[in-house]
Amino acid sequence: MKFAGIKGIFSLSLVLFSVLAHAQPVDTTIYEVGESLPMPLLASCQPERHPGWPEDSLRRCAETQLLAIVSKNIRYPEEARQNNIEGTVVTSFVVEPNGRISGIRILKDIGGGCGTEAVRVIQALDEAGLRWIPARREGMPVRMRQALPLRFKLQEALPYYIHPGGDSIYVVVDSLPMFEGGEEGLLRFIINKLKYPGAYRDSCKTGVIEMALIIHPNGEVEIDNQLDFSALGMDFQWEAVRLVNQTKGMWTAARYQGKPVATTVPVRTMFKSDIPACQETNTRFDQAMILSNEAANLADQNEQERALVKWNQAVYLQPENAEILYYRGSTHLSLNQREAACEDFNRVKVLLGTTWFEPLRRLVCGW
Repeated sequence: MKFAGIKGIFSLSLVLFSVLAHAQPVDTTIYEVGESLPMPLLASCQPERHPGWPEDSLRRCAETQLLAIVSKNIRYPEEARQNNIEGTVVTSFVVEPNGRISGIRILKDIGGGCGTEAVRVIQALDEAGLRWIPARREGMPVRMRQALPLRFKLQEALPYYIHPGGDSIYVVVDSLPMFEGGEEGLLRFIINKLKYPGAYRDSCKTGVIEMALIIHPNGEVEIDNQLDFSALGMDFQWEAVRLVNQTKGMWTAARYQGKPVATTVPVRTMFKSDIPACQETNTRFDQAMILSNEAANLADQNEQERALVKWNQAVYLQPENAEILYYRGSTHLSLNQREAACEDFNRVKVLLGTTWFEPLRRLVCGW
């Protein structure tokens, strides 16, 4: 799996708060003790989320989540991997009165490039927008040095995860599931078999329903998840389910190390009414889909500003499309535009009642 850029990951994982100190005479002293210690600002560990929690509990919550986020985004150095180097790198840095960090140092290194990687991750945290509650002395925010240990541990990633139903769902396979006739055969099947609900033909509703299908070792099909991006409703969702059920016996399972295994594949169904009165609506929908594809390609090329222009045009054409709103919000985040990102993310929640990325939305935008 391609590893996403650290800036994008942390911009999706952290709340981009600013901690602004009141205007005071500059104190350049770096303190080692104070009335209160620095603490990372994470939305899920704020007092309003946990009424009655003492400061120590809030601090443990924030520090635990910070270490979890860091550990997920460490790129294990190849030199350390090849030489089986494991252990803990201890770093330190100064938390400034404005909540940013400076003066990153390595107090203990284990070699193999681990120390350099630890510094990179900590610096990326700050650049991605993580801020700290600064230490205080005599009621004033001051500079204080903070230590942060980062553990490097080699572990072989399993090629599968355990589904709530008990099945092993493989995320690494030697060959993907295959529909009869390949991708073109699946596309023809969807076009020929998907039915627009008759009672809604005059409504001109357009939208995409995406399903994650589990293709089992024996070729059986199971719907694991369904996303109705335009809130088309139950009748449309049922037609998508009916279509999938008709594919029974038409799949060849994925294979891993010579044996058939269960894995997931995405299937998208697109609904457009075929009556003449809906032609203009269909055209706007098609244009929005083209713009979305262009925006996604630009985002993949790190052309975020140009991608945002395309997303804006697509949202103008399809203002209630949760999928487009989500991707525009993600682009806002990559450009450090948290407020605009949360407007899009929260709009998705209003449209759908929940989000497929709810833990992320809460981390970035709060409850």
